[in-house]
Amino acid sequence: MTIEVDQMKTAFVGLPCDIEALRKIEALVDQEWKKNLNLQIGLFCRENWAYTCFRALVEDDFGVKLNDVDKFDIKKKNIIAYINGEKREIPLEKSKPYVRIGCQVCIDFTAELADVSIGAVGTPPKWSTVITRSKKGQELVDKAAKEGYIELKPIEEVKPGVSLIRKIADEKKKENLAEANRRNKIGITPLHIKTLGEKNLEKIKKAAEGKDFFALERDVIDAGACISCGACEAVCPDHCVKVIDQRPELSNECSKEKCFECYLACPRTSLPQLLFEEMIFNGTKLVQGIGKCLNIYAARAADTHIHEKGQDGGVVTALLTYALDKGIIDEVISVGKGPEPWKPTPYVSTVANDLKRHSGTIYSHSTSIPKLRYKE
Repeated sequence: MTIEVDQMKTAFVGLPCDIEALRKIEALVDQEWKKNLNLQIGLFCRENWAYTCFRALVEDDFGVKLNDVDKFDIKKKNIIAYINGEKREIPLEKSKPYVRIGCQVCIDFTAELADVSIGAVGTPPKWSTVITRSKKGQELVDKAAKEGYIELKPIEEVKPGVSLIRKIADEKKKENLAEANRRNKIGITPLHIKTLGEKNLEKIKKAAEGKDFFALERDVIDAGACISCGACEAVCPDHCVKVIDQRPELSNECSKEKCFECYLACPRTSLPQLLFEEMIFNGTKLVQGIGKCLNIYAARAADTHIHEKGQDGGVVTALLTYALDKGIIDEVISVGKGPEPWKPTPYVSTVANDLKRHSGTIYSHSTSIPKLRYKE
């Protein structure tokens, strides 16, 4: 059974597409639960896989049993599986047929709309890159460093630094814009690409009016642009929409006439990126390949237990542990391993020990946004 969440100060950890969806809901869709959302941490993402596809790649194509893997990482164009201290490398190129089709028209590598963006590109092993974008994100990083939860260095002090981040971000944007153009030529238009420069929210709302779930299915889901973020499920007034096995479905007949909340909330029906940047990061500098940012750091968790268990620098866990300890937030929604080996599952953590238990990166996708609306 699920109940709608009470007023809580909530932090959300997600991929760039998740953050895009949340910013769109914040700006355009009337939802009580969005008042809870206090902090958004975005993870760098080049591409992603559905769990069943990731399992097929690892187990069927390369003979690695997920049950045997202690940790996954992505380095130097390889997916690396660590098994009893040994490494098995899977070339990223071999994973291309398994990449989610919606990822192929995403152009955001560094989670450009998050308060803080974190990833393992641009820094040495056991460190992470941290990009502060909003004032609240900068304040969190400054205070966590001051109180000894994380260690910080200017990104200029480490190699390869910003140049590698920019290179991968530019590659993703170039490749995926080319794919968007290819689809456009055959009549399957990625609608969000067309609206990146739109500055009028009323125009976005007007374009969505009268477009129900069946229009969403036609324009996004069946068009191969859906990223299974769950925004449609999280805003559905009568709880008709559910994301089942990475696909939004109507669980019962839509009972509201002219209901278009799901279409409006979807970050793939429209995405006025430039407008959102102005609204959230007004006055913040723009850095090529990085997006709007205040500062860029190399960082790692100061706690050795977090550092060893976490992904690379363990910075996401360390920052959110600080925020929970100091009452800046009451809960964290993040993804951890579920009962099946390496199957991603969204969790709500209210204490640091729960957060630490779910730490580490899982390289397949989980629908997490509905957790903002419901809890067990």
